[in-house]
Amino acid sequence: MNEENKLNIFQRMLKATTEIDRVAKNLKVDISSRQSYKAVAEADVLEAVKPIEEKYGIYSYPYARNIIKDEVITTKSTFDNKTTEKNTMFMRIATVYRFVNVDNPQDFIDITTYGDGVDTQDKAPGKAMTYADKYALLKAYKIQTGDDPDAEASKDIRKAENKPVAAKKTATEQVDGKTEETPLTLKEAMQERIEIKGTEYRLGALNPEQLDWVISKASGRTKEAAELIKREKFKSALKDEQEEIPYN
Repeated sequence: MNEENKLNIFQRMLKATTEIDRVAKNLKVDISSRQSYKAVAEADVLEAVKPIEEKYGIYSYPYARNIIKDEVITTKSTFDNKTTEKNTMFMRIATVYRFVNVDNPQDFIDITTYGDGVDTQDKAPGKAMTYADKYALLKAYKIQTGDDPDAEASKDIRKAENKPVAAKKTATEQVDGKTEETPLTLKEAMQERIEIKGTEYRLGALNPEQLDWVISKASGRTKEAAELIKREKFKSALKDEQEEIPYN
């Protein structure tokens, strides 16, 4: 029996940990046409882990799963007295991930991780399992995936503290002695309100059909705001709660 075969599971995993340094965030996740973020793909984690596990005689697999939360979230929107519903499945899974000494299967380590999955179709369970499995490997082998998010946040705060505060733009400004309106920003448009039958509604909370109704009825700044939101908001992943409007 060679020296590697004499190692227990803790010694094997320690050696594996020292050899797996970093996994890059190569997966681009699009939130919208303008927003995205980098994530670690499961395939990249497995590519880094599998040869090292083979080298040191470790076999890892999801030993047990437990569904902690399983629900269907229903959101409703109303337009022209017609109510439509959209169902989104949410699932939270606890996974016991086992790391086994292949030369002594009774020698193993169990790690518990959690994963959430959200999907409008049937992919919520798969997303939850993938997330839990991926992070079991990342945490067990202490794999780095990029910069420390806490350090990055602190850097942003320092920049904000040292950055002079700009004067807030008003709705109008002087150009060559004349008063001209400055273009509405999406943030400003989202806060614009319209009163219908004595009740105020925030334009940013309306769905596309409701915005079309506002555009057909309103004028001026309100109409401009509704058109801007209709054009820009639904390219992004803003998930404001939709409100119901008594049109008639």
